[in-house]
Amino acid sequence: MKRLIITLALLCMATLPTMAFDPYGIVYQNTVQPLVGSGSVATPKVGKAKAKSFFGIVAVGDCSIKTAMNNGKIKSLSHADQHIKCILGVRTLETRAYGQ
Repeated sequence: MKRLIITLALLCMATLPTMAFDPYGIVYQNTVQPLVGSGSVATPKVGKAKAKSFFGIVAVGDCSIKTAMNNGKIKSLSHADQHIKCILGVRTLETRAYGQ
């Protein structure tokens, strides 16, 4: 019983920093968060960049705004947001850049 309590306490401490910055669902999450932008440029183009995290232990990919702009051939950024989907610890982060 003591091991279970210690394990749960460590798990809670490990997830607290991420919970402070964005909504975080361990079992299921499907959210959209704004990142940057002014919306001053028309947005005919959309670029996407993805990264995945597996149980908070291993993370791979590049979900930077720069990569999303390069993938969408965007030279002038209007705004960017991040789509986060998590199902049973497997988390996918997709950054979308909008602009011309």
